[in-house]
Amino acid sequence: MKAHTGLAILIVAMLGTGSVSQAQSVAQTDGSNVSLASGTTLNAELSVTLDSKKTKTGDAVTAHITEAVKEDGKTVLPKGAKLVGHVTQASARAKGDAESALAIQFEKAVLRNGQEIPVNVWIRAIAAEPRSLYQPGPEQNTMAGTPGAGQSPMGSGRSMGGPPAATAPPVAATGGGGGSANDGDKTVGLGGGLNASGQLASNSRGVFGLDGVQLATDGSNAAKGSLITSSGKTLHLESGTRLLLVVLADTAATPSK
Repeated sequence: MKAHTGLAILIVAMLGTGSVSQAQSVAQTDGSNVSLASGTTLNAELSVTLDSKKTKTGDAVTAHITEAVKEDGKTVLPKGAKLVGHVTQASARAKGDAESALAIQFEKAVLRNGQEIPVNVWIRAIAAEPRSLYQPGPEQNTMAGTPGAGQSPMGSGRSMGGPPAATAPPVAATGGGGGSANDGDKTVGLGGGLNASGQLASNSRGVFGLDGVQLATDGSNAAKGSLITSSGKTLHLESGTRLLLVVLADTAATPSK
């Protein structure tokens, strides 16, 4: 009887050990084939508010992925994954200065299970947070002012904070930081814009919906952070500001905790 009892205990112990080993194996290999090819785009939103007058160099910056990033049909970075970085430059416009500035650098993505993935990215386009853009109303046709029609992603409708604002599709621009056809058009992107789902299209470049703000379009200096400037006394980016990030170099890493 004792022999049978001992054998039963041994079997249960072996099964339990096997189950634990299997669980550890899954945890260790989960995400081990993480890879982000150079040129891959990531849609994200700032999770913090930044102001060049209050923010200091070295301050932490976080954002979150708003659209799952996939490679070969597999999700590499899920929607909701956190991006972590820091401010590399912050300055308000002082007397004699032409602009205020912020530079941001992201170093890693953090998955919901705590695993970390190093990233090498730069900001290629930014757009105002959703609530600051003119939101379409169902009763208004954005093209003709009549009910029942669709809308442009940057188009007209009902504003959440006041009367309709003048909007226009992205326009071509010249110069390092962008430009627009007229002073009333706040869309100063060099191309692309928001798509139907409210995300920045993968070909977007420049600034959308942020008056007086410019973005350095050359990624060669991204090691010092993505530089954003403003003609105002301070550069203010609300939490929710949309970002289009581009991977600069191939990333192949095993996520770590």
